[in-house]
Amino acid sequence: VLGVWAPPSALVEPLIALSIAYVGVENFFVKDAAKRWRITAPFGLIHGFGFAGALAEVGIPRQDAPAVLVLFNLGVELGQLAVLAVVLPVLRALRNKGWLGLRETRVLSAVVVALGFWWLGERLIGLLPL
Repeated sequence: VLGVWAPPSALVEPLIALSIAYVGVENFFVKDAAKRWRITAPFGLIHGFGFAGALAEVGIPRQDAPAVLVLFNLGVELGQLAVLAVVLPVLRALRNKGWLGLRETRVLSAVVVALGFWWLGERLIGLLPL
């Protein structure tokens, strides 16, 4: 957004899709997600470049960029917290009732993997000259 460095969206967009698929794949192999925090910084950077590219396309005046970035990031974080406030109690209730076990978690993870690869395919196909 500030013009310091802007990796091409042709690289960023597929990496975002791959990061989504990666988390789904990881759910099949990692028993304890406590160490997942180690991938949040690189994934956050990749997703941040995606958001920055979208914001740059809007054409924010340079003097307004700091305030816009702070407000945008606050909005993203509040949106994520709002989703978690709804989803986590539902998942906890489903797990407590025995409706969300290992098999169901794997099915949901497979859906995440499929969506990630679907989005990856869309982004890669969009790069092909037609």
